[in-house]
Amino acid sequence: MMRTLAAVLAAATIAMSASAAEVLPFIEDDYAKAVAHAKTKKLPIFVEAWAPW
Repeated sequence: MMRTLAAVLAAATIAMSASAAEVLPFIEDDYAKAVAHAKTKKLPIFVEAWAPW
């Protein structure tokens, strides 16, 4: 039972990550393009920021 559950969860995770790549296109290093795209589709923008420190 536990192995079956683990296999189902693993398959679901893989399937979700594959479909997420299609649904969430990332626009890297072009803020103006991202804003224009978001405005035309009426979508919010997700900004990922990080620093090495």
